[in-house]
Amino acid sequence: MHPSKDILGTKGFELKGKRIALCITGSVAAVKCPELARELMRHGAEVRACMSPQATELITPELMHWATGNEVVVKLTGRLEHVELAEWADLILVAPATANTISKIYSAIDDTTVTSVVSVALGLKKPVVVVPAMHASMFAHELLQQNLARLRSVGVQVLGPRIEEGRAKIAEVAEIVQFVIGALGPRDLFGRRVLVTAGPTFEPIDPVKVIANRSSGKMGLAVARAAAARGADVVLIYGPGTEVPPAGVRVIRVETTQEMRDAFIRELELQPDIVVSAAAPQDFVVESPSGRKLRHTEPVTLRLVPAPRVLSGVRERSPHSFVVGFKTEHNVSDEELLRAAEAKLSEGLDLVVANDVGRPGAGFGTDTNEVLIVTKSGWRKMKATKVEIAGVILDLAIAKS
Repeated sequence: MHPSKDILGTKGFELKGKRIALCITGSVAAVKCPELARELMRHGAEVRACMSPQATELITPELMHWATGNEVVVKLTGRLEHVELAEWADLILVAPATANTISKIYSAIDDTTVTSVVSVALGLKKPVVVVPAMHASMFAHELLQQNLARLRSVGVQVLGPRIEEGRAKIAEVAEIVQFVIGALGPRDLFGRRVLVTAGPTFEPIDPVKVIANRSSGKMGLAVARAAAARGADVVLIYGPGTEVPPAGVRVIRVETTQEMRDAFIRELELQPDIVVSAAAPQDFVVESPSGRKLRHTEPVTLRLVPAPRVLSGVRERSPHSFVVGFKTEHNVSDEELLRAAEAKLSEGLDLVVANDVGRPGAGFGTDTNEVLIVTKSGWRKMKATKVEIAGVILDLAIAKS
């Protein structure tokens, strides 16, 4: 066995026995691929790399050989490498996927090693995951978005990028790994409806200024993405967060707490099987927002009144749903956090996820969290990525619903 394979399963066995073809294209995000391959292996996967000619100009095939412990496909010969690799793999992971490669895959243009492998895989009905990475303007191109939608319509799964610094940056390695785990994992939510709220809400002070908080929506989006990967029909009610909504879910954009509440009530009429209220709506609204822009030279006194509660009445409106709520505190002990979670649980919820945003790596906008997961039968403490926490929430919802 190649020495690089010593890491197989060191972080878990979710992908044990699974074979992944990592197809790398000519985005600068290719530099993430050695790390991505290694993380997939740490969760038990066998990984083989396939590189387009442009990808080999960014990282070397020898580096990917080292990372995976397997020979790398860089050209097609009489050995029919594209057919052999697609037949071998349980899943094809195109990461990073450029705009050029995405459009070629949709058009069935097989002029590189990567597009040829994907073409064979689609013909074999193998699962294909595409992870775009490019300039933000290219990702926003209407025709590219149409091509992504068409790929989804034929079963290709798309893990959207992070929009930062004018770039559509490749998803974080941990997120890609969890997405692959979901794609190869059980479809145990197939046929079920899952309703998720995520992100902050904004409350107007005047036509320009708002009351806001630092919520990015990462936790709720992780839940929505994980549920979709497990086969659920997902509706995401999303406030003005900073994250790109996941593919494969129906997204309802809102801004104010009342808008979120109204959308939530409408969706409850469909009696979702699981409700995950991960949003961070405002606790207060301005009683009388100004109709004109307030000037900084004018002293202003704002009267704040309680905002509508998004989750209020959820049990009466959807009595058979498994309802998950979130409770956020700041700089409290585990004992205080647990008491706050138990108080929220008594409001008719089935599970509460409580976190202290004052702790390192657990605040708004982070990819990790430290939480107490509380049910009527007990509680557990968990410090992990938000993607991993999303998986645990869904596992518990399935087990108890």
